[in-house]
Amino acid sequence: MPTTAGPFPAHDRLDPQEMVVLHRVFRREIPLLAGLVEAAAPGDQRRTAVLAGHLDLVLGALGEHHEGEDHLLWPKLRERAAPDAGVVSRMADQHEAIAGALASATELSRRWRTRSDHDTALLLAEALRTLDRHATVHMDDEEEHLLPLMAQHITPREWSEVGERGRRSVPKAQLLIFLGAILEDTTAQERQHFLSQMPAPARLMWRTLGTRLYERRTARARGTSAVLSRT
Repeated sequence: MPTTAGPFPAHDRLDPQEMVVLHRVFRREIPLLAGLVEAAAPGDQRRTAVLAGHLDLVLGALGEHHEGEDHLLWPKLRERAAPDAGVVSRMADQHEAIAGALASATELSRRWRTRSDHDTALLLAEALRTLDRHATVHMDDEEEHLLPLMAQHITPREWSEVGERGRRSVPKAQLLIFLGAILEDTTAQERQHFLSQMPAPARLMWRTLGTRLYERRTARARGTSAVLSRT
């Protein structure tokens, strides 16, 4: 008989809202970057470098997030939530479609960084919109059907392993930038929850340095700066 980790007492359950908050980064950034890439002036290598650098961060985070789920979550859910294994299989199939679109966008981003030409920019923008369509279908499905299973069968510690794997994949110089991307659209309660999990020195670094770094990054990429709370 399979060993199960759930259902858990209410106070020990995973809060699936964390994944919803993370999904907002990809829902916002991928279509936004598609438009910015398409509008970039041909031959403007500085502009290309800014956008391609931000794409590296966003696309890399999406790929690593899905690989973390593939390796750390799906096997556990297949074992513990056997009656709903079809949901997990559907998520895995969707990851394959996203991986193909992600690989195409990543390769075109590298090509555009080198050439800074309009034709490649148009191809990259379309690849990003294709990726956005696949990712949106997946995230909608995941939030509606998978998160309840995770709350029942995945412990907070097991979910934190996925997050820690993702953090290790982000270059240290970009960690505050990605934290800013996560916090940009959070509610006050969600923001407090995320910051409360960080060591006090890291919270201080976010307030004193991180907000300015992220506002500067968004101003360079979008032409307008995100407004972030420092609390």
